[in-house]
Amino acid sequence: MRIQRRILRLTCGTMLAVLSACGGAPEAPSSETSSNLDAIDPTGQEIVFWYQHTRQREEGLQELISQFNQSNEYGIHVRGEYAGDYGDIYNKMMVGLQGGEVPDLLVAYQNQARAYADADGVVDLVPYLTSPKWGLSNEARADFVHAFMQQDQIDGQQFGLPPNRSIEILYYNADWLEELGAHEPPTTWEAFAQLCRKARDQPFSGNADSTRSLGFIYEEDASRLASMVFSRGGDFMAADGGAYTLDTPQVRASLSLMKQLIEDKAAEMMGEPYGDQREFAAGQCLFILRSSSGLPYVQSAIDAGPGFDWKVAAPPRTVSKPVVNFYGASVSVGVTSPERQLAAWIFLKWFTEPAQQAHWVKASNYFPARKSTGELLTTYIQDNPRYGIVYELLEFGKPEPSVSGYEPVRRLVAQAVIKVMQGGDMDAALAQLQAEASATLEDY
Repeated sequence: MRIQRRILRLTCGTMLAVLSACGGAPEAPSSETSSNLDAIDPTGQEIVFWYQHTRQREEGLQELISQFNQSNEYGIHVRGEYAGDYGDIYNKMMVGLQGGEVPDLLVAYQNQARAYADADGVVDLVPYLTSPKWGLSNEARADFVHAFMQQDQIDGQQFGLPPNRSIEILYYNADWLEELGAHEPPTTWEAFAQLCRKARDQPFSGNADSTRSLGFIYEEDASRLASMVFSRGGDFMAADGGAYTLDTPQVRASLSLMKQLIEDKAAEMMGEPYGDQREFAAGQCLFILRSSSGLPYVQSAIDAGPGFDWKVAAPPRTVSKPVVNFYGASVSVGVTSPERQLAAWIFLKWFTEPAQQAHWVKASNYFPARKSTGELLTTYIQDNPRYGIVYELLEFGKPEPSVSGYEPVRRLVAQAVIKVMQGGDMDAALAQLQAEASATLEDY
């Protein structure tokens, strides 16, 4: 199968759109640093791992943690703790940095890890990666998708290791689309808008409540807007990372379309967490724009409801080729003690090996960070064709900003989206957003 060959060849060529070149491993540390690390004994350490996973993902992660605890030769014991969502973990970590206590391992988006690094709260992993005794071989380091690794690098230092990534995709009700006279998902935003208005006027036959019929439910999350902006050839930040670009024609076009669809009652703002996903599964919403990691949850919800045929595709666009927003939290090691830090690294190294990566893919539906993991996933992809479709879109990936101050900027973006959708002046809202976002570059 073509998708299987692509997975087995996830190298420089297939990742060209998200990666300029393969390799580029961090330089080895000084021999003094290596020898100091090599002399540390991690035996018997107990470490804590903060994560945000729930349901099936949490079960899969806890299975892996249990497997490590039972099998590692050093008697290291990892305790996995659900610490809230990404924002909760960020807030807890910032408090911990002030009080001097941080977890041994924690999930962190790149901008979050940079903020922790600025506060000397997370460990540079380069000495661990390159340690003769504890590190990864050159072959193993090269097996990581370089674009993913590069996201966690700051001036030659590595402040996280990627276990996975996701991309934003368009979910659509294929049966309803056929009823509306369309046989393929929209590839342009104009066609998307037309279908949203048709969905408003012609409820899905499997919808138990025909008074509730929408084309789209829009969430104010910054990643939703970023996906729309990327698909129009725009960006959230200048190429040199020196300035935000949040008041551009692409941002305005994205917000204008959403505002118009809401005014036309063909779309609505999301009222509660995952409300779009629930209404999509009930056959009341034609499209949703969400992370690919939600594939199994959408499937479960649809199976429990109308049971219609649904598919996934790249978001609509105005440029010639698809552009997809790719992202994912990595795992960072907190600054604790040399013994605990090494124990945390030993788990992280094990967790990102291909066998564990394959287990994690099946539990999480994320995409693996190790290329060779694809050799272990051919049956999984045959059984989950939507996953295979999305995997093919990885080469069109584009990331959001990874500067340390992006976390508060994401909140500013959401606030600006709400203002505009509620009837606020777009010029004023975007001018304020641009000014406040730019100010964070001085603060962080």
